[in-house]
Amino acid sequence: MSKFEEITERFATVKYMNAARAEILRDLILRTDASDILEIGFYQGKSSLYIAGALEDLGRGHLVTIDREAAKRHAPNIHDLLAAAGLAHRVTPVFAFRSFTWELQKLIDCDPRPQFDLCYFDGGHTWDETGFGFLLVDLLLRPGGVIVFDDMNWTVAGSAAYGRNPGKSANYSPDEAEARSVERVWDLLVPERGYQRLARLDRIHWGVARKPGGAPLPD
Repeated sequence: MSKFEEITERFATVKYMNAARAEILRDLILRTDASDILEIGFYQGKSSLYIAGALEDLGRGHLVTIDREAAKRHAPNIHDLLAAAGLAHRVTPVFAFRSFTWELQKLIDCDPRPQFDLCYFDGGHTWDETGFGFLLVDLLLRPGGVIVFDDMNWTVAGSAAYGRNPGKSANYSPDEAEARSVERVWDLLVPERGYQRLARLDRIHWGVARKPGGAPLPD
């Protein structure tokens, strides 16, 4: 049994990434020959497990994944899952005090600056967080690097978390609250930076785009 298959079997009840989505992500890792991967938003770490499992099966690579300090309070949390799966050596979890964008600036400020082949972006979701986050990730992706946007259908108005906090929701104008913020980044900023929009997977609300440069991808 592959490590990827083991994750599906052993961690089926853990939120949020499911096997069907993980297979799409694994196939993208294979197609792009990705080794150095960045993830924005891991919650308990299920998606991180799948990415690490795919890399383990390939015998290469490492994942840097970022979420808030609050993610430590999940049971199980990402450290628990990685230890149980024997994949801690493939993943560096980063816990942001306030914002993943601050942790991204630390990566940008490193000498040498880390460079990634692929980014799975599933954090923030507002225009401010996704828009600025994408511009920062762009500085960390190699030429030809790929970014996967999750939750292209997300809105403040439709968010259960914002619905439980009316005071937080009140900070947004009606038009911004109804807007699909991640989709706005996909429509406006992604082509502005010269990215090729490879695929829009509406059934799972993903968008896949590729930074200019790099060798052509195999069909």
